[in-house]
Amino acid sequence: MPKLKSTLVLASLLAVLAVGVPLAAAKIPQPVLGAWKIAPGEGFTLKKSGSKVLLTNFKMNVSCEGKAVKATLLGSHPLTVFTRGGYSTWGVGKNVAGEAEPMPVQVKAGGKTYKGEFNAIWNYEDPAHSLLDARLAYNGCSAEALGAKPK
Repeated sequence: MPKLKSTLVLASLLAVLAVGVPLAAAKIPQPVLGAWKIAPGEGFTLKKSGSKVLLTNFKMNVSCEGKAVKATLLGSHPLTVFTRGGYSTWGVGKNVAGEAEPMPVQVKAGGKTYKGEFNAIWNYEDPAHSLLDARLAYNGCSAEALGAKPK
């Protein structure tokens, strides 16, 4: 009987391995470090600090009262892993059910500093090379970046 048990255990293990490891359980590649470009004059930097990757120097043109204003996200913000529906990617923001929801930040625009909100999520299919979406809002002004790539 012990031989039958070990054969069943081995068969079960092989069946699990044949199915594969879901992406959520696999290690996802880190986004490329360095400068990323959203659009001309807009972008951000990813840098390493210990074992963490930090988003810094995020600059974006924001539509505010009919005018385009250059807004800068102050500080550095660590990327964390977001998992939803068995898929994982990197992001910045509050993790709510696997989604990167806005988190409180400080934003500098037009020579003033404001309280605002920010969130970003990388592309699930290519987290190393593609930002999917980023949103920045402050004082009734907001902007959304649909995509960014390393320079």
